[in-house]
Amino acid sequence: MIIFGLRASNIGSVSVEQSSCSYCQNTATQNITQFGKYFHIFWIPVFPVGKSTFSECVHCKRTIRKKEFSPELKNTYEGSKSQIKRPLWHWAGLIILGLLFAAVSILSTIQ
Repeated sequence: MIIFGLRASNIGSVSVEQSSCSYCQNTATQNITQFGKYFHIFWIPVFPVGKSTFSECVHCKRTIRKKEFSPELKNTYEGSKSQIKRPLWHWAGLIILGLLFAAVSILSTIQ
């Protein structure tokens, strides 16, 4: 039996200082968080599949998706997008397979 599927992990957050929540009107309470989805086999990440971005108000806990961002949230997200990088371990399965393939090819040329 092979266990496989999709999982997600938090890959980064950015605090938004100059924005106010559209629901509770509190200022400087927004956090933009990005989650990375990846395909796994036996809980070992093989390759990334996509990303999801959300904004959450720390005060009222209202969460909105990236497509619902206000213009100021979009500007903040675009400016801080370079700070949020996908971790290398999301590619762990392909890296292991590449190293295994390289080792087998090197060992086969030695003999």
